[in-house]
Amino acid sequence: MAYSPSPKPDYKKNTFIKFSNLKVHLWGDKVSGYVKDWIYVSNKSIHQIIFGIKPGSNFKHSNEYRTIFGADEFLYVLSGILIISNPQTGEIHKVEEGQSVFFRKDTWHHAFNYSNKELQVLEFFSPPPLTGTSGVYAKKKPFLKKNIYQKKIFEYPNINFKKENSFFILNKEDIIWSLYGPNQELLFGTYVKTKYLKVNLIKLKPGQKSPPISFIHDVCFLSLNDNIIADIPGHEKSLCMKFRDTIYLKSNNEIIMKNKSKKEAEIIMCEGLI
Repeated sequence: MAYSPSPKPDYKKNTFIKFSNLKVHLWGDKVSGYVKDWIYVSNKSIHQIIFGIKPGSNFKHSNEYRTIFGADEFLYVLSGILIISNPQTGEIHKVEEGQSVFFRKDTWHHAFNYSNKELQVLEFFSPPPLTGTSGVYAKKKPFLKKNIYQKKIFEYPNINFKKENSFFILNKEDIIWSLYGPNQELLFGTYVKTKYLKVNLIKLKPGQKSPPISFIHDVCFLSLNDNIIADIPGHEKSLCMKFRDTIYLKSNNEIIMKNKSKKEAEIIMCEGLI
């Protein structure tokens, strides 16, 4: 399959994006492996997708599909077990459901599905591909001819070995928490905050309704649970979010969410650049 740019869906207004309505974009070739992408939004502010890999499959890189980009990347494992590898250094990590991995630009990466079900991974990528940070950028990088899947360890544990890591594995205990709202009623966490990428987590107790949440830039909210009721400007009726559904909110707007389930709910979100 010859390389072709992926679709770049964009929206001029606040939009409810149902996972069940997304079309699958397939990319890859025999060398790189084949990957399914569900692309929610990809404009100059936000790039949000879910990528999928079949059990026992993987993606590597080929001359056409070079997996090294000019962006910060945040990956959250929704289902399955992700083995992420830097084939240039031999660094490998196992990332399970509910865990995340963050890495910066110019990091070669391969991904393997180490489970017996489809691996689905939420991805935020910034600066977005429309700014020239994905395929166009990758084509300009020297091609990596040899893949390494074992890191040279002369002595472990040692401080220097840890400092050589290019991937940051993030668990819930790594989140920096804050309280949001007039009565500090909403638990609001930060996964990643860099010059280019901001990823947060909102927690809602059973039956809890959030205060109005507003942002200066565009924002995407992806529900990690079912039965999240959302009210946003431009929609007369409340929206019912299921697992993997997303709300794209244009800049200078606000959202109110309520957890209608009997267990704690989580919403993961990414704030855009401009």
